[in-house]
Amino acid sequence: EDQIKLCQETIEWATSEKRNFLRLKVETNLASLYLDTKRYAEALKLLARLLKEVKKIDDKNQLLEIQLLESRVQHQLRNKPKAKAALTAARTSANAIYCHPLILAQ
Repeated sequence: EDQIKLCQETIEWATSEKRNFLRLKVETNLASLYLDTKRYAEALKLLARLLKEVKKIDDKNQLLEIQLLESRVQHQLRNKPKAKAALTAARTSANAIYCHPLILAQ
């Protein structure tokens, strides 16, 4: 709970200071926290918005991270087709960049 509040405060600060990359990274962490606390609807809503924004700025590493997180959320919701689609999108993104072995393991 405290981590979620801290992330939300950091997002507000980053928005006011116009630090978009930091905001996107913290929002990704917030979605991960939502997944850990079983707040799947909030996580999906946040991830959908993040996907649009990150595709616009063409940050492939961040996009890969978001797609993997989306796949995990969909898997927890037992939505296998969407989880598989997110994994396929992540694999496509991963082919375009160098991936750290820890990301490959996910």
